[in-house]
Amino acid sequence: MRPLEGQSADVAAAPAPQVGPLASLAALRARIGVTPAMIRGAGWSIGGTASGAVASFVVQVILARALEATRYGVYSYLLAWVNVAVLVGKLEFDTAAIRFIATYDGQRQDGLLRGFWQYGWRVVTRTAIGVALLAGGAAWLLRHHLHPGIEGGIWAASALVPLSALLLFSGSTLQGFRQVPQAQLPQVLLRPVLFGVGIVLVGAAGVQLEAGSAVALNAGATAVALGASLFLLRRAAPASAIAAPPEFERTKWKGAVRSFLVISAAQLVLSQQADILVVGTLLSPRDAGLYSAASQLSGLTMLGAQAVIFVVLPMVSDLHARGRRAELQALVVRTVQGCAAMSIPVVVLLLAGGRVVLNAYGAAFRDAYPILAVLATGQVVGATMGIISGFLLTMTGHERAASRMVVGTALFNLALTFVLTPAFGAVGAAAATVAAGFTRVGLLSWYARRYVGVAVRPFITKQPAAEGA
Repeated sequence: MRPLEGQSADVAAAPAPQVGPLASLAALRARIGVTPAMIRGAGWSIGGTASGAVASFVVQVILARALEATRYGVYSYLLAWVNVAVLVGKLEFDTAAIRFIATYDGQRQDGLLRGFWQYGWRVVTRTAIGVALLAGGAAWLLRHHLHPGIEGGIWAASALVPLSALLLFSGSTLQGFRQVPQAQLPQVLLRPVLFGVGIVLVGAAGVQLEAGSAVALNAGATAVALGASLFLLRRAAPASAIAAPPEFERTKWKGAVRSFLVISAAQLVLSQQADILVVGTLLSPRDAGLYSAASQLSGLTMLGAQAVIFVVLPMVSDLHARGRRAELQALVVRTVQGCAAMSIPVVVLLLAGGRVVLNAYGAAFRDAYPILAVLATGQVVGATMGIISGFLLTMTGHERAASRMVVGTALFNLALTFVLTPAFGAVGAAAATVAAGFTRVGLLSWYARRYVGVAVRPFITKQPAAEGA
């Protein structure tokens, strides 16, 4: 049996006495259950996320220069629809995998672990392929009513849907096993690097890259990344789980997945992907391209926070399952502090040098700076308190309550977007998303404090009593 990561040993040799800062650090680590393995995991997560961010940024710059603003807008519009289809196709089994794989692995329930993985893989495969075929067929029938250039990428986008859904599910399973570098490598690094190599090779051959061809290159890179992820998952899975007969808790899994799916659908409405769809539909592909570039840059604000959360999520589920609320509160405070330390400097740099960075995409993309300024400013709250508040509820069994709040703010965002976008252009869409995001974070943080008994804030506070936890 593998040793369980993320838990302190109950019996251990007494350490040598420590004084000063070392004693404080050791006490903190002991209080929240932080082990050297977790610290290494955090380091891998931050390093992997940073490397992937650099690779993705370089690839997007190369792609934007190859396609120029209008064709890049068509590509972004297609990818936004792919993300919608992936959300339906994966049925949020990737989010559920983090929770259930971490729980079953921690409690050594090998039969349930194997059963969940088999069941999730089968459901995601069938659903994602079905959604892809249905969406692709509908888009092909309506191709004459779409923006010029979209028809060339319909079937490539359809192929990308199941590949992306399965890659997310496989990576989340590795994350549930606390295999941080293995979970990140295929998705955040290998995939963009292969995509970038494909773009460069097409350009070197003297062929003009079209939006549909770019989507096809993306699908090819995703297929290779999926193969690598499955190989790593096979090596990471415990031998005892592989040999165990599968056991199933379908009712429990379906109940969690339904709530996760509602939350993710609402979060998609709150995201920049939905904004790209609205901007591309109400305005023009060029506006969608500018919005896409601005949203990608503002997304850099979230990368450090996402690296921290990547390691923290299995710990949240584990501590809650064992009733260790004090340790969970300390973990949440340190998480918010870590996310702030990683995110706020990025916001400052984007506001100061955003025009220079946007110019790397091409001269036309400098017009996207007002959009970037609005989105980056709004990301401060989302990257510090927002990113942990939602997961704190979904990882502790309060996903239904979270879904109601997220759906409400999503509907508010959708209504506000359709009002502000025609009046103020793409900047109006950005402002609507930021306003709805602030509202969502406030509601989720309030619920976490009242019902989970954990305050989402950057400092230690008196622990509240939970109601109905």
